[in-house]
Amino acid sequence: MLARQGEDVFLRYSLGMEYAAAGDNEAAIAEFAHCIELDGAYLAAYVEMGKAMRAVGRLDEARATFAKVLSLAEGAGQTHMRDFIQQQLESLG
Repeated sequence: MLARQGEDVFLRYSLGMEYAAAGDNEAAIAEFAHCIELDGAYLAAYVEMGKAMRAVGRLDEARATFAKVLSLAEGAGQTHMRDFIQQQLESLG
């Protein structure tokens, strides 16, 4: 499907999730970053990218990613997402 629709944000997100599930967090980060390039409002890509960054020890980048998505979630009025992201930030210390 990616060969036909390589710029489909959901397909890219799904591939990132598969990489993360397989433990290849660096590849997952790259896919989530591609999602964000395609659609800067795709909040789930930010969240999963932050989680993958945390998993590989890129904590400053994870904090910045979570802070960005927190701002986007607040701007969109997504309180459930905002609360979840705040928990993710707190887990980083």
